[in-house]
Amino acid sequence: MKLSQVLHRQHIGFMFKKHWVVQGKRVPIDSGVEDHLKQKGIPVVDALEFVKEKPEPRDRIEIVGPYKTPIPLDNSHPDYKERPCFTLKNTTVLLEGISQAQVLTKTIIAEDKLPQRIEELADLPAPKAIHKGVKQVILNANVFDCEQKKLPKKKDPARPAYNFPRILGITDRRRNIILTNKLLQLVEKSNDVEVTQNKYVLNDVESLSVFDKENDLIQFQDVSNILVTSEKPLKHDLNESDIPFIEIPDMYPVKHTVTLPPQHFYSESSQYPIRPSVTKKHPHTTWLHFNGTEVSNIYETPVTPVQILGRSLTHAFTVATAYAKQLYGEDVKDLPEPIHLNCIQTDGQRFHFGVLELKTLNLDGTDGVKNVWYCKNDLKLYDSCRYLSGMPVLENYNPKVYGYINAFYNC
Repeated sequence: MKLSQVLHRQHIGFMFKKHWVVQGKRVPIDSGVEDHLKQKGIPVVDALEFVKEKPEPRDRIEIVGPYKTPIPLDNSHPDYKERPCFTLKNTTVLLEGISQAQVLTKTIIAEDKLPQRIEELADLPAPKAIHKGVKQVILNANVFDCEQKKLPKKKDPARPAYNFPRILGITDRRRNIILTNKLLQLVEKSNDVEVTQNKYVLNDVESLSVFDKENDLIQFQDVSNILVTSEKPLKHDLNESDIPFIEIPDMYPVKHTVTLPPQHFYSESSQYPIRPSVTKKHPHTTWLHFNGTEVSNIYETPVTPVQILGRSLTHAFTVATAYAKQLYGEDVKDLPEPIHLNCIQTDGQRFHFGVLELKTLNLDGTDGVKNVWYCKNDLKLYDSCRYLSGMPVLENYNPKVYGYINAFYNC
């Protein structure tokens, strides 16, 4: 039945509502008792004044709970500094990508070039059982996993207002975790015990690097989704005489700190995630995940391939710099010996391989000693992995990618 005023008149809830409206507007009737009491000399006190509570100073009670009360972010905060620090986090990228990363880290690039030892190890054939296991890992990460969560909304540029049905599936974060950990497990199973016993594998460890560049204080905060450490420092035999390097570009009029937000709450010391007393503390290979749902520009524009490449360089620089400052102190400039670090970044399908040779932390200008970045980018592990006509299908598997992963582990 359609709700109408006639129906509301017969509704008991409507009746009570109107009744309270009438009763709430009633005015007390003056009975003359107050005047009669005043004639008798009896004082009359307002009841509201009588029951009003007097404010008394009370001590603050500290309640014990599962979390500590956060310290307010003001001048009294222990991490507050007057000097701003330009900060790059693991969920943001540089505006100019690899070019800006070169300027910030004072690095020259050997593009499409890796150390000779890695190339030789990558060319060694692997057993068919290994590649069969890699294919199974890819299917497990993309098809067979049981996670069912809402995936990002689909958008049609021609119809921006159209709402597609929401898709449930495996998130990019879950897919990358399964893929990289299982691939590393396959590499460890195919190697000798002597090689694997000399390494540690850590997940989701944070590195922090603070440095000065041209009177600006800069901080890199990054997370290694997988960090492989070794008992001995990593060393590469690098022949730089016949390599055409990409020199540090001139970004004028853009400043090197563009899109790095300044912060006043920070720590002035770098942090390497492993204590100096640990035997297998030396960084060997760091794995970095590119999750499209988590990494973005600060202006909410899509991340470009050039920015993804710059993320690899800044990530490797952060881990290597934090390790160098743990060895030689916060004020070190030119390192007594270069520090080498392998880096692998993936979005679950494309892989970027890089080797950083850290030589100096004197990052002012473009003259003098420079750091070197060897890289081989954009190698696809496969073209497609999905259900096709109800059957799981993996198309165009590339065995070369596993060869480089195995070479990085064994170099």
